[in-house]
Amino acid sequence: MKQALMILDIQNDYLSDQSRMPIAEDQIEPTLNSINELIKSAEKSNVPILYIRNEFERTQLLSNLLRKFTALKGSNGAELDERLLRAEGAYFSKKKADAFSNPSLIEYLDNNGISGLIVMGLFIEGCVTATVEGALSRNFAVTVVKDAVAGATDKSREVALTKLATQDILILSSQQIFEGENQKERT
Repeated sequence: MKQALMILDIQNDYLSDQSRMPIAEDQIEPTLNSINELIKSAEKSNVPILYIRNEFERTQLLSNLLRKFTALKGSNGAELDERLLRAEGAYFSKKKADAFSNPSLIEYLDNNGISGLIVMGLFIEGCVTATVEGALSRNFAVTVVKDAVAGATDKSREVALTKLATQDILILSSQQIFEGENQKERT
């Protein structure tokens, strides 16, 4: 099974000092550290890396109000956080929680024979969960990296991980990914 690393929404509007919609502060550094280590490992192993980010249209007024006008297309808030390692990879934007709402992503995965996704990023209770569900509905094998996802609060993160654990996915630590646990046969 060919896998890819999928990194969701590591953007200024969720991680900076001036965040419009921040994740829990105590989750920022550990999440970024885990993601960056996974990027380094993926590069060494020639695992494709997918960077996904929100880019909302300014004309989506009601939705933007609910999202506190975060990640507006062309804004600094929509840019990837400078602490995120950039590697050779594919970059995709989305206007909905589910990354699979972008047909270019689906085409890329199909064209590259990718059938498994190692998912990480923000917000576990929103975009990460929606993307996992989108992947499952398209028959991808999914692994969520529990120390590489973050949420608005510690409680919302734990609740989302507990809900995801009921799905047909693996939930592993970054250390388990390094050790190849996500490559073992699923039972």
